[in-house]
Amino acid sequence: MRKTAINTLCTGLAIISLGLPLISSGFAQKVSAEQSAVTMSSGAYSTAIQAPVIKPTWSFPVIPTDSAPYSEQTVAVAVNNKVFAIDSNHRLVALEASSGRKLWQYGDQLTPVLIQSNGIIYGMTQSGAIYAVTTSGKKAWTTPLGYTKADHIHRIGSTVYITQSEHTAAVDAASGKLKWKISEEKDLYHGLDKLMETDGVLIRNYNVQGSLTFEQINAYDAKTGKKLWDNFRTSFPLAVKDGVVYSVTNTFMMEDDDPVNHKVTIAQYDLKTGKSKGDRQYRWTEPKNKDGDYQSGGVSGTAFLYGKDLYIFQGKILASYDFWNYKPDSKPAHKWSQESYGHLSSLSAIHEGRIFYEDYSSNRLTAMKLSTGQFIQFDGDNPTVQADVIGKGVYIGQSDGVFHGYDLMTLKPVFTVNTGSRSFGPTLKSGGMIFIQSGSRLLGVKLPASLK
Repeated sequence: MRKTAINTLCTGLAIISLGLPLISSGFAQKVSAEQSAVTMSSGAYSTAIQAPVIKPTWSFPVIPTDSAPYSEQTVAVAVNNKVFAIDSNHRLVALEASSGRKLWQYGDQLTPVLIQSNGIIYGMTQSGAIYAVTTSGKKAWTTPLGYTKADHIHRIGSTVYITQSEHTAAVDAASGKLKWKISEEKDLYHGLDKLMETDGVLIRNYNVQGSLTFEQINAYDAKTGKKLWDNFRTSFPLAVKDGVVYSVTNTFMMEDDDPVNHKVTIAQYDLKTGKSKGDRQYRWTEPKNKDGDYQSGGVSGTAFLYGKDLYIFQGKILASYDFWNYKPDSKPAHKWSQESYGHLSSLSAIHEGRIFYEDYSSNRLTAMKLSTGQFIQFDGDNPTVQADVIGKGVYIGQSDGVFHGYDLMTLKPVFTVNTGSRSFGPTLKSGGMIFIQSGSRLLGVKLPASLK
C-alpha cells in the first residue's frame, strides 16, 4: 500500500483585536492598523480524531524507512510473535514481539531487502550476496550474486528468486546453490515487482521501452532460466489455469478512440509456448462525455480478479463477472455506482467484503461495501503517508507523525500513537501486537482488545 488516505489540513490564521479604544488623558485615540491585501477563506476543515493516546511498549533503532538507494525496501518482517529487522548498524536482529528484547543478531553490512518463509529469513548483503538464516539465528548458507541493488526476494516452492531491475537469479532454497542467472537488455527493460511460477514456467513482468513504454510479461523455463516467450502490451496474469495464461491487453493507440463503446480485452496464451488461444471481450457503453471529466478517477477500463469474480471499472460503474463462466457479450453479475466519488484510484484489493481505493483529491483511504454499495472514508487531521488494513484494523501514519488505529467495521478511531517522525513504512502485526516502522525506529504497540 505503499503503498493511501486522509484529509489535508488547510487553516486560515486571523489576527484578533479586542474592540476597546485606547484611553489617553481622558480622550480616545484613533488606532490605525494595516489591512490585509489578500484574504482567502477556503472553507476547509479538519476532523479532530478522538481516541486514546497510547505509548509504544518498546522502541528499537532500525534503518530509516526512507533510506536510499532502496526505493522498495523491507526493513522488518513479523511472524510467530517475533520481529526480524535490519538494525541501524545494518545487522539482522530478532526481537521478542511483546517486549522488544533482542534475541540474537546476525551479520553486518546488510540491506533492507528480506523475507521470511518456512522458518528461514532470506536477505541481501551490500556486496550483493543472498543469505539464509533460521529463525533461531543459525546461518544456513550464503551465495554471492553481485546484485548490490537487489529489489525483491521471492520464495516459490523449493526456489528463491532474486530480482534487480532487468536481472533475475534462481537459488535452491535449501542449499543456496545457484540454479541460474539471466539478464534482459538493460536499456529496454525495467523490471517490475511481480513474479509467479506454475507448471515449471516462471512469469515475470517488466516495463519495456519502444516508441512507447508498456508492460510486458516474459516466460522462462523455471529449471534453466531459458526464455520461452514474451508478450508486449500485456499485464501480469490475472490467472493461469489448465495451461492457459489470462492477461489484460493494453490497447492504447491500437484501436479507434470510440467515446461511447468501450471494452476490456483479456488475452489467452498457451503457458508453454505463448501462442494465442483467443481472447475475451467485456463490452459496455457510456454516454458521450461532453464536459471532459474523468470517469471513476481515470481508472475506467482497469480490471482485477478476486477469487472467481472479475471486477472491471466501466466509467461511473464498477461491474463484476463470473470469470470462469465466460460467455461473449454476457451481462455483469453485479453493478455498483461510482458516480459519487470521481477521484478514486482502485487499489485492486478486497477485504472483509470491502473494495479499497485511494481518494487522490482528499488523500484518504476509501472503501466501498460490496453488499450495499455504500462508500466509507477514514477521516483524519493530516495527509496520510502510509495506510495498512490488517484483519479488522486500519492503521494510518500521517504526515505530522501521528499514527491512528481504526476499527474497520465501525470506522471508529480506537487509538493514537505520537511517533515523532513524518516517514512511515508498512505496519506489521503478530499476535496481539502491531509494529510501526516510523523514521529510524521500530515501535511495538500492544493492540486494544477490539483489534487483536
